[in-house]
Amino acid sequence: KAQEIGKGLTFTAPAQPIQNVVIAGLGGSGIGGNLVEALMASGLKVPVTVSKTYTVPNFISANTLFIACSFSGNTEETLQALEVVQSKGAKVFCVTSGGKLLEFAQSNGYDYAQIPNEAPCPRAFLGYSLTQLLYAFKGYGLSDTEFETAYTETLQLLDTDMAGIQAKAKDLAEAFYNHLPVVYADTHFGGVITRFQQQVNENSKQLCHAHVFPEMNHNELVGWESGDTIREKAAVLLIRSGLDHERVKIRMDICKPIFEERAAKVLELHAKGESLITQSYYLIHLLDWVSFYLAEKNGVDPFQVNIIMHLKGELAKI
Repeated sequence: KAQEIGKGLTFTAPAQPIQNVVIAGLGGSGIGGNLVEALMASGLKVPVTVSKTYTVPNFISANTLFIACSFSGNTEETLQALEVVQSKGAKVFCVTSGGKLLEFAQSNGYDYAQIPNEAPCPRAFLGYSLTQLLYAFKGYGLSDTEFETAYTETLQLLDTDMAGIQAKAKDLAEAFYNHLPVVYADTHFGGVITRFQQQVNENSKQLCHAHVFPEMNHNELVGWESGDTIREKAAVLLIRSGLDHERVKIRMDICKPIFEERAAKVLELHAKGESLITQSYYLIHLLDWVSFYLAEKNGVDPFQVNIIMHLKGELAKI
């Protein structure tokens, strides 16, 4: 369904050549921006910036493609940013199921992808939003990355390995129960582990930490020297892939015993699939299940986000 929508999209030619891309979106609506930045990196023809706030970079101009993502279409930060972007004459593409963002796109003649609104929450529509972003980069001629073949591989892998995925997810959820999940991966999986952190926060109702190699070696690694109260609750997950940089593989090998000496437990998860896209989808799917099973272990409803609704209610009063 997501691919059907993407293949049916119309991309009008920009008035000026696109020299940069800014993707705006918050939470489950915005994580697609983090992911597409990594997935398209090898074939990108222009720089990409992911924005997650009310303001936008000053460099935005008529040479910018601004992609606004909001499942509900009513995310206040994204809508406010879009108002500024409109005054700068940027090319705009919107991804939404409805709300003010859809109205804004239609009334201004902007390109947009309307996705179904059956999802119970924004984070559940990732497959739709990410797919539309991939088609947008292709449609505007901004990336040479081939992803449709990878989609076929991904669907086959998820279908044939579903039992194994769920079994592994249950094992990881058991390992994370009553612990602080600390997840590390190579930089190309930065969006994947950020997604997992968000899913544990929202679905499992607990804290989670994620960081990438090699950056964590230049700061966070020193943090493992002390803080016994926190370290004894940490369950470290190292995500490994044959696509990892060779030096990152070595760094992980060196760091693993450091973690084993200090954390409550250290686990490994190996990505499956040939391409980065397939491996990313495999990991996202498996780790989403981890957050679901961890929610069951914690005795919480994975769908309700009452504390966020409280925050939005208070903001609406101001």
